[in-house]
Amino acid sequence: MTNDVHNDGFARLPNILFRMYPLLDGFTLETAGLYGYLLSWRQNNANHAMYGMAWLRQADITAETGMSAFKIRQHTDVLCRYGLLNVTKSDRIANKLVYEPLEPLTYEEFRRTYWREEAVSS
Repeated sequence: MTNDVHNDGFARLPNILFRMYPLLDGFTLETAGLYGYLLSWRQNNANHAMYGMAWLRQADITAETGMSAFKIRQHTDVLCRYGLLNVTKSDRIANKLVYEPLEPLTYEEFRRTYWREEAVSS
C-alpha cells in the first residue's frame, strides 16, 4: 500500500485485507471494515502532530458503524494482534482513544509469517 491511501475522500484498502487476513483466527470481513473505517478518519496532513492517527470516542464509532462497544473492542484487539493497529488513550480527552492504522503485510510477508496448512480451510 502506498502513502497515498486516502485521496479524494476514499480510504483505499489492499486486497490482502479481504483475501488473506480473514484466514487468520478471529479476523473477519467486519474486522477489515473497521480497519477501513479507522483509516478513513486518519489524519493525512504530514505536518500535523497526529499524522497517521485517528482519535475517536467509542460512542461515536458505535453510532456511525452500528457495531456494539463489545464488537469494536473485539475487532480492535484482532487488528492489534495482527499488527494492523496501535491503540493508545488520549492524554488530553477522557474516553477518547487514538488509533494508528498500520500498513498490512505484503503477500510474501503474510505467507512467511502466517501461512500454515491449518490456517487454510479445506
